[in-house]
Amino acid sequence: MLTLRTERPAPPTAMAHALEIRPLAARDSFEALTALLHRAHAPLAAQGLNIAAASQSAEMTRKRAAEGQCFVAERAGELVGTVTVCGPYEMDSSPWTASVPWFRERDTAHFHQFAVDPRHQGRGLGRQLIAQCEQWARANGYRRMAIDTAEPAGELRALYQRLGYADVGQVQWPGRSYRSVLMQKSLDRSPLREQLQTMARYNLWATKKLYRQLDTLPEEDYRRDLGLYFKSVHGTLNHLLVGEHELWMRRFAEGVSPASRLDAEAERDRLRLRERLLDGALAWLPLLEVWPEERLRGELAYRSVAGQWLSLPFAATLLHVFNHGTHHRGQITAALTALGRPSPEIDLVYMLQAESAQP
Repeated sequence: MLTLRTERPAPPTAMAHALEIRPLAARDSFEALTALLHRAHAPLAAQGLNIAAASQSAEMTRKRAAEGQCFVAERAGELVGTVTVCGPYEMDSSPWTASVPWFRERDTAHFHQFAVDPRHQGRGLGRQLIAQCEQWARANGYRRMAIDTAEPAGELRALYQRLGYADVGQVQWPGRSYRSVLMQKSLDRSPLREQLQTMARYNLWATKKLYRQLDTLPEEDYRRDLGLYFKSVHGTLNHLLVGEHELWMRRFAEGVSPASRLDAEAERDRLRLRERLLDGALAWLPLLEVWPEERLRGELAYRSVAGQWLSLPFAATLLHVFNHGTHHRGQITAALTALGRPSPEIDLVYMLQAESAQP
């Protein structure tokens, strides 16, 4: 099972904002997990929806988590997100599924008990949790994912729609004050999607490996003009933040073309810059799980920083983004070598070797 992490061992101050998505562990508290569910669903409860997760007991949380694979998101030692994914139910043991055949189809997984702490919403964590569920489903041979959500929960339904889920039915659960919408998504992959996902994983992996060396780089060397195109290591990392995340990510994910100088210092704080680069690199993975095949094979229309409207092949342009990161990471590794410091081996083949060695 792949665990998505934004950071590897680093100085304690650098780890203060680390995010980890991992399987539920014996050390985790069901009381804390239940409190998270209550906080996340409180706004829906305030609308008059008697959502089970807004008031359920810790024992119910434990029972539902045991139905499949429960994942949790942890930041700075605090549980900030959770979701449980599982395979189809059996009619004999779960007669309540009589009206929802999507939960019994042999090639369909589903997830439930999904929550993100309100303080951490709007940062892509929900997308990452759902992507982890979809990855689990594919690894276990499922071709589709089904979910149900409250019909009045407009923002949540909109999130699922953006991630590729479509309405397939409705159901009125006994005792609920609202109707629920059933949604489903195909999980089939294509060679093109696989290639883009490989490069997105590499982009994240290489950024992590580079930072294992940069975390020990003295501040003077970190900000010194080393003759790089963007002068310092700090300036080059800021260029990566601007180019990959403030320009290209928004062009691909939001369809907007913001204006920004490529040499802008978007983040002065060194540790905050680290966090934003790692979180930003991680954010490509859930997007590549959900973008429709026709979009990957289509065009990307955007306005360049010079103000020119362009239309380029979507997939090839995304590969350019990852290649751009490789180019500037290479400049930084050369600078590390010139400073007499260790330089990480971050060629793609080393990631492939590491992945092939995993059980």
